[in-house]
Amino acid sequence: MGKANKWIYLMLAAVVASWGLNVVGVKYMTEMAPAFLVAAVRMPLAGLALLPFMLQRFGWYRPNPRQWLLLVLIGLISVFFHQLFLATGVVTTTATNASLILGLNPLMTALLAAVFIGEKMSLRLLFGIAAGFTGVVIVVLSGAAEATLAATGIGDLIMFLSMLAYVVGGLLIKTLSGTNMPTLVITTYSTFIGGIMLNIGAFAKYGANAYGELHFNGTAWAVMLLSAWIASSLGTLGWNYAIKTIGANKTAMFINGMPFASMIGAVLFLGEHVRTVHILAFLLTTLGIIIGTSPAKDKALPRPTSEPKRFGRSPQK
Repeated sequence: MGKANKWIYLMLAAVVASWGLNVVGVKYMTEMAPAFLVAAVRMPLAGLALLPFMLQRFGWYRPNPRQWLLLVLIGLISVFFHQLFLATGVVTTTATNASLILGLNPLMTALLAAVFIGEKMSLRLLFGIAAGFTGVVIVVLSGAAEATLAATGIGDLIMFLSMLAYVVGGLLIKTLSGTNMPTLVITTYSTFIGGIMLNIGAFAKYGANAYGELHFNGTAWAVMLLSAWIASSLGTLGWNYAIKTIGANKTAMFINGMPFASMIGAVLFLGEHVRTVHILAFLLTTLGIIIGTSPAKDKALPRPTSEPKRFGRSPQK
């Protein structure tokens, strides 16, 4: 593991931790306003947080027509549809099934990346996915004694679509990054595009007085800003940068840590307790990330002693 990749992995761990805590924050906010409306407010705030940094470094970046098309698709799929399906699906299925289906992200990313953008599917990566996914299952099932893996119908399908939308969006980001568009520009523009779409949807769903449904106190607005500026803006920026740098499938491995990060947030802010099964799940998740993201080391080939020196191989360094 190179030094540069090591920093990227640490950054991804921080991103996933912020996303896990963001689940607790969003749960708190949705007690005061509809989940879809919370997303419609949160995403434009995230875009506003990124805009000054983009303008300072790149000015008003002018994408070409193909780049605009990809940006619109990313905003539509990775922001609008992901948030819409998430807000709808979590209402119509159990939390256990919803979290388990979202945990399929790394496996689906690796499969689609191998099929559509040619990323390598190695045995090491498959083992990493298996270990990480096992950790996700343990975390999810430990949260409800009566949880089952049986599908509950339309809600599970919607949650699968939410997960799939985020995965497809990640692959589109990888494609757009290949056109040399800066990651900061991709994240800022697609966040704004998706945020605009969410607000159009919110007005269509709740009417002209949609924002009248927001009944936030000071604490809720503070959580909203932290959610938008830390998790949704900086987190998404770091995530997209990692996709560009180390690939979509390795980046997706880190999503396995979200259930554990959410659990820690619940312990700190909701008074829940950590049990031995949670520690086991954390170890499996960490093992999956290490296995899935660590490249195999090349072994030095010994110099043959029975052949003339001119036919020997130099040891690899």
